[in-house]
Amino acid sequence: MMSNKAFQKILYVGLMSLTPQAFAQAQPSEGMGKGLYNVEGANSCIFCHGIGGEGGNIKEAAKLKHPKTWKAFAAAGGEAAFKKDPKAFVARMKASTLNIIQLGAIRHNASYKAEGYNKAAIKPYNAQMMGLSGAASVAWMNKYKDKGITPAIAAESAWLYIQTFDQDGVFKK
Repeated sequence: MMSNKAFQKILYVGLMSLTPQAFAQAQPSEGMGKGLYNVEGANSCIFCHGIGGEGGNIKEAAKLKHPKTWKAFAAAGGEAAFKKDPKAFVARMKASTLNIIQLGAIRHNASYKAEGYNKAAIKPYNAQMMGLSGAASVAWMNKYKDKGITPAIAAESAWLYIQTFDQDGVFKK
């Protein structure tokens, strides 16, 4: 059996041999989200939701400028829940929004269950909400896969970017 001191020495030597790039990991960013959102193509974010989050090609797409109209807002408890505890409310809204971005509507509608998410308060999301499974998003993800971009990082980045559209004050810092 190896002593704790010997293990620590091996671990230290191993870590010291790693290059700085080995520690670098892709992080979600608003800029990355902007790049993903603005990818052109059918079923892309901008195609469905429009420039700046409104006026896209899909009439039923969420008006991203007005998060108080989103299904995620209603399912998280609506205005009363938002006023009661804005921080917890936005966390619930974020979790459900990240899920639908990552999985698309069909899988989200079938599987999303979280505390504080009232599925009965909304109609199911339209299957046209493809999220990261849309062809344009898949192509974007494949382009950056070797840079460590995962669906979770891409969804978080999209979340950071779409918050910049907010004209309702839901995501004010």
